[in-house]
Amino acid sequence: MYELSFWAPNISAVFFVLLGIFGFVFPQLAAAFVGLKPISAEGISEMRATIGSFFLGLGIACLWLQSPIAFTTVGIASIIAAIARLLSIFIDRSFSIKNAGGVFTEAALGAMLLLSSLSS
Repeated sequence: MYELSFWAPNISAVFFVLLGIFGFVFPQLAAAFVGLKPISAEGISEMRATIGSFFLGLGIACLWLQSPIAFTTVGIASIIAAIARLLSIFIDRSFSIKNAGGVFTEAALGAMLLLSSLSS
């Protein structure tokens, strides 16, 4: 029977894959959700690559490699993103439900990924 240190990182990685698919398939909607607006075809490409494929690749790498090092690397990046967003809320005075949700989501996904280190 698998334990939390297996399931939590894999569920988080699947969430990264789903975010990536959403960003790749619906780049304008994903951009609008995070408050961006591509102004050219290159902007749409950037959304597909940055908001879509990058997250997709991170999630697939974790699921494929099943390595605590891969899960930990992506987990640390997600935690740092949460910290940066939290700092931005104060520095830029950008508190919103979306930003608060982003802090929570990034921190929770990062923490779930870091649970993989419990199994090593």
